[in-house]
Amino acid sequence: MRSILEFPVKHLDGNLVFGRDGTVWAYYGIEGFGYDFREDEEKMWPFQNQLSFLRNNEHDLHFLVVPNPTDVTEVCEETIRRIAKDHYALRDYGIEFLRQQKQAVSQQRSRIESNEYRAYLGIQLDPKRNQYREGNMGTNLISSLREMIEGFKTPVYRAAGLEPYDIPTTDIAAYREQADSLLDTVRGGFSCAARKLTAVETVYLIEKVFSVANNDVKMRESFSAGIEVKGEDEKGQVHRAIRPNDEAFFDLQNANVDEVGPKTLLLSKIIDNEVQKTYVQYLVCHDMDAVNYHPGFEWLYHIQSVLPFPVSISVRAHHQTNARMLKRLSDVRLEFQDQREEAQKGGTNVDLSVSESESGAIQMESYFRSSGKPGYSCSFVFRVNAPDEATLKSRVDRLRNELMKFGIRIVSPYGEQINLLMETIPGSKPYNQDYRIEVEPGVLAGMMFGATTNIGDGQGFYIGYTRNLKRPVFIRPDLAAKAFDSVKNVIDSISIMVAGATGKGKSFLMNLLVYLSVLTGSMALVIDPKGDRKKWVNGLPFIPKEHVSVWTLGSSEADAGCLDPFRTSVNLEEAKDIAMDILAYLAGVDIEDHQYTILSEAIEAASEEKDPCIGAVINYVRDLYDNKPENMSETRHEEVERLKSTLETLGRNQLARLLFGEPGQDYRVLRVEKPLQVIMVQNLNLPDEKVKQYRISHKISEAILISLAAFTKQYMFNQDRHRHKIILQDEAESIDRSPVGSELLNFVVRKGRYYNTTLLKGTQNASDYKEEVANMGMKFSFGLRKTSEAEKMLDYFNLPRTENNVETLKNLRRGEALFQDIYGRSAVIRIDPVFRDLLDAFDSSTATKEEREREKKNHAS
Repeated sequence: MRSILEFPVKHLDGNLVFGRDGTVWAYYGIEGFGYDFREDEEKMWPFQNQLSFLRNNEHDLHFLVVPNPTDVTEVCEETIRRIAKDHYALRDYGIEFLRQQKQAVSQQRSRIESNEYRAYLGIQLDPKRNQYREGNMGTNLISSLREMIEGFKTPVYRAAGLEPYDIPTTDIAAYREQADSLLDTVRGGFSCAARKLTAVETVYLIEKVFSVANNDVKMRESFSAGIEVKGEDEKGQVHRAIRPNDEAFFDLQNANVDEVGPKTLLLSKIIDNEVQKTYVQYLVCHDMDAVNYHPGFEWLYHIQSVLPFPVSISVRAHHQTNARMLKRLSDVRLEFQDQREEAQKGGTNVDLSVSESESGAIQMESYFRSSGKPGYSCSFVFRVNAPDEATLKSRVDRLRNELMKFGIRIVSPYGEQINLLMETIPGSKPYNQDYRIEVEPGVLAGMMFGATTNIGDGQGFYIGYTRNLKRPVFIRPDLAAKAFDSVKNVIDSISIMVAGATGKGKSFLMNLLVYLSVLTGSMALVIDPKGDRKKWVNGLPFIPKEHVSVWTLGSSEADAGCLDPFRTSVNLEEAKDIAMDILAYLAGVDIEDHQYTILSEAIEAASEEKDPCIGAVINYVRDLYDNKPENMSETRHEEVERLKSTLETLGRNQLARLLFGEPGQDYRVLRVEKPLQVIMVQNLNLPDEKVKQYRISHKISEAILISLAAFTKQYMFNQDRHRHKIILQDEAESIDRSPVGSELLNFVVRKGRYYNTTLLKGTQNASDYKEEVANMGMKFSFGLRKTSEAEKMLDYFNLPRTENNVETLKNLRRGEALFQDIYGRSAVIRIDPVFRDLLDAFDSSTATKEEREREKKNHAS
């Protein structure tokens, strides 16, 4: 018992774990890669990468998969702490909303035990300390004696003031350098971002072994595992070292561990003056099919995907060279031969199982001889928790059945529970010696370590839950712009793409994202061409109406000229380009026409006026017509007359009055100072995809949206860069039809990260998006009706066009979306507003409350 209870770790330094057995391990966090939506050929890529890593590796390895129950309370509390330090108008309302949301979501989650699995890889840095070493017993003994003699020459034995248990700082620095050099190898081997763990994370990972509840283990920011000491040798040279502090690890083991049976542990600890406990059973793999195929052997990923309860997995893989594997298999074959000869002497035949085992050994020897691959002696350990013994038994049976589907058989060793607990601690020595599985690298690569079902940022605000296992999803829209070392996002853009057919929930999600962003400190500008948000003028839940501005352009004479591109653009040069694009589009003028040249001259002249505007452009054309220059031909003069007549006709249109400003006009300035600003346009007439011939009202409506897009760019520039801004551009396809409009939105997407601005771009069809989709961050796709649209959307998600993926997009229910986060992971999620008030506030359907109640009753009957 003394050896069992001795804690296996003697010191920590960053991601380095120094074991009492002399080994030094470096632990890395594997961020994970998406796997569900890949086709078979793409599933081979991560397999081949891991296979290559394992073939070239010479170190003992420790694969850890740790379930972290999503602590909704802690995520919400962390967001509350963050926004409480900020100063913005809606801070108090945001805090109160998050508190109520936390309570409501926590009650929902109390009925569902969901987890986020995190993967960690440990590498034993000193191959001389590997469990299996080259050579025979004699040569290994000589090597050990030589190492012992060399050890006596180290400073800890020669310097006065140092003790043999101390660790020289030069050794620690050397191990740090080695751990750094392995990081790129780890990243390449597991097809995703990887990082060295911090000391705080390493301590957390160790303490999780003694966890009994969802939130009983916290990050220990001030943990210290040793003190620096120094000594002086016989030559007067000073040597520095770290003296491990054994007592520092006592607090990590603050759970009472009882063996309530030969196969069951009871872990308990006092939390908030209450005793909390959990029953634990450790199981090991004792048999595995010798032949495995990929894809099809992803048992590790399968467990994370289908089991509704948490399972911790620890795989210790001890490296063996190809030569050693051949020698061992040859010895095994000789043993079988001896058994056969002894049986023949007794006049009997060997058992059938012996013949099968001998045949397997021959095949394995042939395989390793031809492939040249190393082998791994593995210890597979599984941990299952439950609140009571009956539930524990049920969960163990479920785990056993799921693994049997992959030809893996597990057993709970009699009286070995504490040993197995100790083995799962990072940096620990191997305790499981009886249940070893000898495998080739492909078996380890095939289990798909690093494939993840996690989705979202794990911080920020709650938006819903995954369709599979109902795991809560949190996002923070500005996170990709923060460049935090702990955030290993693969996409830097903070803009968001939302697509989906009408009635599937696209507008609801965009409204929800804007609403939650504003409550947590963002400024929001909503461009609403359809007028769906008129009710917002009365405020929203937790956002009083004095903090909301709903401006319907065109409802007042003061709005005339406010959308003139010379007044909405960032600078004069951009204003000239937008004015040229808008007027040429409205007038039906192409670059090869004489009118295009005249229009260009008029815009250039207007830009030099004291109050440049489109009215000044029209005045220039009028003056040019009325005062015909002597050198102007009659043909050109006729072109001027046509252009003048067209522009004057356009100017008399009710909607065009917003675009066509007049010199010296007292127009209403677009100033956005309130946290939530909604801009709508009265009588806007946007064409849908079925319209073949555009009327003038269609063209003017699209031109107005282009001018508003120019204003969004101005809004991005003029607001505080440190304050996150979110711009909701609904019906974006109408803007993208114009080259200038598309360029404006693309600029906001590309520069949004620098200016801390999220463009929330909504459209119905995947085909409405263009090249800028490559620069989008998060992506949401609601249900799509056409196969071609679904295939296009899969391209945007960088997912294969498989039949299953296409059907997934086409069969999404109302409120469900395929979501891809900034880490490149994809999953189907269900949007959850939590509160009925938000569902009513953001509803864009035409049904009245009475109609809904009546329909509900009719459906129930």
